Amino acid sequence: MHQYFKSILVLIFMEFPMANAEQTYPNIEGQTLLEDDRVIVQKFVLEPGQWEGVHSHPEHQLVIVLQTSDEVSTRYGDNVRVITNEGDNLDRVFTWWRPPVDISEDHESGNTGTRNLEWIAITFKSDSITTDNPPTLTRNQNVLPQGETE
Repeated sequence: MHQYFKSILVLIFMEFPMANAEQTYPNIEGQTLLEDDRVIVQKFVLEPGQWEGVHSHPEHQLVIVLQTSDEVSTRYGDNVRVITNEGDNLDRVFTWWRPPVDISEDHESGNTGTRNLEWIAITFKSDSITTDNPPTLTRNQNVLPQGETE
């Protein structure tokens, strides 16, 4: 009987995949700014000398760096990359689409500089992401209902 229920659960999760989890770090806490059925928006601050701890990154995540540090170190296993920022780069906002990172990649980042590093992570939940039947855009970029054209 136990095996029967286990099989049913496996089939349910295959048919209805769970939404992406929020971003978590072992050494720092984030602040959830918004969560609904489509996204989780979180803010994080990494102080000078602080490391996030080994973590993963979910799929479908947009990162907006609000304030960068003058030096940030990122590690994947034994490979460490040090990024230095100076001048105008210290006051710029950076944005990128973050690829997923599995926990097995032994990844973490640290603020090895002298300024706080602040960022927002916008994680789109799996159930809100689709590439089937995308909406049609008009010349002025208004979204039309599926199947309709100008």
